[in-house]
Amino acid sequence: MKRVNRYNLILILMAGLFAASTAQAQNDNLANTGSFYSGIGFGLSVDSFSPYSMGMGLSGVANYSGFSTNIANPAHWGLSGFSQATLSAGLNNIYASDFNSSTRNAIFGIDQFQITFPIIRNKLAISASITPMARGDFRRVSSGLYNPLPGLASSIRYDFTTTGSGGVNRFETGFGFALTNQISVGYAFSANLLSMNETVVPEFTDNQFRAVNFDRKKEGYSFGHRFGLYAFTQNLFGSEDQLSFGATLSLPVEIEAEQKVTAFRAVNNQRILVDFNENSPNRNGTIKLPLEFNTGLTYNLNRFINVGAELLLQQWSDALYSFDTNQQNLYKDRARAGFGVQYHPYRSDQMGGFFSRMKYSTGVSYDTGSLEINGENIETIYINAGIGLMSVQSTSSIDLSIHYGIRGTESLNLVKENIWGFKLSLNLAEWMFVRQRFQ
Repeated sequence: MKRVNRYNLILILMAGLFAASTAQAQNDNLANTGSFYSGIGFGLSVDSFSPYSMGMGLSGVANYSGFSTNIANPAHWGLSGFSQATLSAGLNNIYASDFNSSTRNAIFGIDQFQITFPIIRNKLAISASITPMARGDFRRVSSGLYNPLPGLASSIRYDFTTTGSGGVNRFETGFGFALTNQISVGYAFSANLLSMNETVVPEFTDNQFRAVNFDRKKEGYSFGHRFGLYAFTQNLFGSEDQLSFGATLSLPVEIEAEQKVTAFRAVNNQRILVDFNENSPNRNGTIKLPLEFNTGLTYNLNRFINVGAELLLQQWSDALYSFDTNQQNLYKDRARAGFGVQYHPYRSDQMGGFFSRMKYSTGVSYDTGSLEINGENIETIYINAGIGLMSVQSTSSIDLSIHYGIRGTESLNLVKENIWGFKLSLNLAEWMFVRQRFQ
């Protein structure tokens, strides 16, 4: 009974945090938009972080834990000894500025859901998950002058306000298999769904021009493949140290998409939805997600301290966005490097107080970005910190991480973004996720 009450209290606290952050966004009248740069192409790339390593700012490709399942590397799944599930959500506040103006935005949402079931304990397991691959959430204003008739003394000013949301979501299932006690491999098959919605609101300074709001919607899907490897060795320099290596390879995903441009118009005194590009050659297009290679090393100095380093490479120069070749030409190859440290006082043989049951993490990362605009790389630097609350009676845990980052620059008419936020993950091993007594 005590266990149930304790976890109910934890869930209430989590709900309170979510409600408080949402209420704060509403009180400050923040627009529900994310990064300015996510309005280019099909959105900014979204990296997947395992809950165990997100406080380090690392995906966790080489950082194995028995306390939570790992989204970053399918090879980890084969090491699972019992069923687990993870639900993660996060909030980002973005302060964006250029030479002329500034704005403050906030976005809150679910980051990932994953569930893992062992078929043969510590040997073979299957996993299913839902994660975003690319996300666009933005509000953009385009202005200019238009002269409808030659010889007019003055031109008409127009403003087009575009609000967009959506991106590419990955529905993935796969398996992990332990080849030996120290080497495991994994494979994952995914369905990648594209869904992007844009609402365009035009305005003209001349009332003779009637402004009609219209919507652009892009949809499509394709399948993807991901491969993983994980290996470790022990007792390199002492009796408790361990060196782990992990790597994943995600093959390119090419989505044949359809774009609809629609608006409500009055036809024969009836308001109907009109499809403007029903027979247009630009109705169909191709969106291609790039080849990705992610690798890392984790070194456990002892059972209390471990350090990790990772390198993520994505071939964005090969990505496609045929609906707008000008935006497609802004893509370039991306590299992301990170380093982090973790401290695990709960692994002590002696029982301590409340704070000794926590895991502490910190790390820093540098991202060259996948965009080059006006000759400038849209780079991002992140500082991360996190804590994890470990249960003393089960393998369940809660991970909370905070981050602060700087993206872009104000030079060359670009936008600089200051980003801060948090991620919260609930890692379950209760009720239907109890440890198996018999194999």
